[in-house]
Amino acid sequence: MSRKKLFEDFGKSSAIDWKNQIIKELKDKPFESLVTKTVEGISIQPFYHQDNSDFNYLNIQNPIQNQHEALPPRFWVNQAKIVIEDEKSANQKALQVLNQGADGIIFKISKVDYDLEILLKDIKAEYCSISFQSDEPFYSFIKKYINYINSHNIDSHKLSGFYLCDIIECRDAGNIGLNDKDYESIAELIKHADEYPNFKPLCISSNLFHNSGANITHELGLTLTKSVEFLDKLTDQDLKASSILKSTVFSIAVGKNYFFEIAKLKALKLNLLKIAEAYESKIDADDISIHCDTSIRTKSALDFNVNLLRNTNEAMAAIVGGCNSLWIQPHDEAAGKPSSETFKRIALNISSILKEESHLDKIVDPTQGSYYIENLINEIAENSWKIFLEFEEDGSYNHHYENGNIHQLIDTDAGKAEQKLWSRKDVVIGANTFQLIGENVSEYLDTEESGKSLEAKRLTATIEHMRYRIEKLVKEKGENSRPMAEIISLGTDPVTKAKADFAYSFLGIAGIGIASEKIEKELSQVKDSNEEVSISVLCYSDKPSDLNDFITNQNKIILIAGQEEDEEQLKKLGLYGCINRNVDTKRFLDNLLKDLGIALI
Repeated sequence: MSRKKLFEDFGKSSAIDWKNQIIKELKDKPFESLVTKTVEGISIQPFYHQDNSDFNYLNIQNPIQNQHEALPPRFWVNQAKIVIEDEKSANQKALQVLNQGADGIIFKISKVDYDLEILLKDIKAEYCSISFQSDEPFYSFIKKYINYINSHNIDSHKLSGFYLCDIIECRDAGNIGLNDKDYESIAELIKHADEYPNFKPLCISSNLFHNSGANITHELGLTLTKSVEFLDKLTDQDLKASSILKSTVFSIAVGKNYFFEIAKLKALKLNLLKIAEAYESKIDADDISIHCDTSIRTKSALDFNVNLLRNTNEAMAAIVGGCNSLWIQPHDEAAGKPSSETFKRIALNISSILKEESHLDKIVDPTQGSYYIENLINEIAENSWKIFLEFEEDGSYNHHYENGNIHQLIDTDAGKAEQKLWSRKDVVIGANTFQLIGENVSEYLDTEESGKSLEAKRLTATIEHMRYRIEKLVKEKGENSRPMAEIISLGTDPVTKAKADFAYSFLGIAGIGIASEKIEKELSQVKDSNEEVSISVLCYSDKPSDLNDFITNQNKIILIAGQEEDEEQLKKLGLYGCINRNVDTKRFLDNLLKDLGIALI
């Protein structure tokens, strides 16, 4: 038998070798044509190589579970959220979800004087995570909870959970004004944190930044700036930065950009370690506790069942990125009605499926050794650190908030994202493509932002408003009142087919139905439509010679899918306009609905 190694004739290829080969195959195109520039200022390369990925300092491994032999090595708390209407029903719901696979409960509180004997009856605090959330600070309630634990002789070292109330975020959302007494209350809880090391009384959240529209680097940069604001306030209370960070839960919203969101969580840890160093404190990556929520921003009230897929993608990113705790929003919440028990159960089951069927709990960190993700971590960490330094040079977080700088930054990001949505460079199924015409669009819609407050808002909110204009009309006057269009395709070639597909999605944004699609060889073969059709869309690859005559003799709204150099001349003959990716879609459809007699809401 030959002892010759099979692959000894294949030498290692360097990054330069790969790049030269790509340039050779591109022929006349430059290598840069394959590089994608993102809104975060990150350049995505067509390939990644070990030669360009020597980031030894990036070895931030996901937390390992090694306390219980029966549990897998990668463990995260599968959270269920319960809004307390009354203590007894909240307790029953908590026991129910714990039996259905939840590892922890997040109680949404709105006051201090809950009866904990009723609320926590039969819930074993040593064996599940118990957390609380509120839209304004109730630190006296957390003290009451700690006293409850002590009075019931529960081992406080086995207590786990956190308090999700970022007082700065509450101020940013317009819920409260900042009060120095709140910092004093936080400091008092942290000073006793050694008694309950796994319960985190301080929350620093990026949720509002993300859900208001900030891109990833701005989201992280602002979160770092806010973290320093907390550290400065609390170190003035004779606390060490290490103690503060170990008593903190970072609440992070996770969006749809899968690899970027994985890298975001790791970049956050990397930069927090640098901040701890600046305060002459030493912490490990495992000391940083991260709770993740699936994004509000990425969900849509239109064809809301697609939100289930979005939630699953975001949950995977959070888990692979290294979260300690995860709450998955029921996918029907964006539809504007209270979430059903069925959809709450589905949301709870996503983590269980990712554990038991996808085995994400069996591998601690599958990102280790991925050159692409390592490069993303490095670039996101560096870019967000630059944002952080720019803010720090010009003043504190509160200074920038009061001057409107933070609002302006996020508004700019949100505007760019909305522009990509309307131009369909960012595809959202159900909203700007593959629309479900005729679905029931809820009257509950996101409102416009007001004042200096930041507001969580779905990216698709403006499309939802437009769709509701037609759906409201249909609800009042019947389906026959829906504006209908016909697609007229001159041929079946790929260009014509692509234009027809574009027309479907373009008109679907507004909720305009498609009555029929006619395929003819020439315009002269097109027969008059029935009375229900008010719009005709012409799709072709070669401009027909009798186009002018056809437009002149029509009494319907005529659109052309594509671009025409003589569009203004054609408009004089009766053409309404051309639809293509360069059109201001929102303005065009707003005017079209207005001309169809459909009023603004």
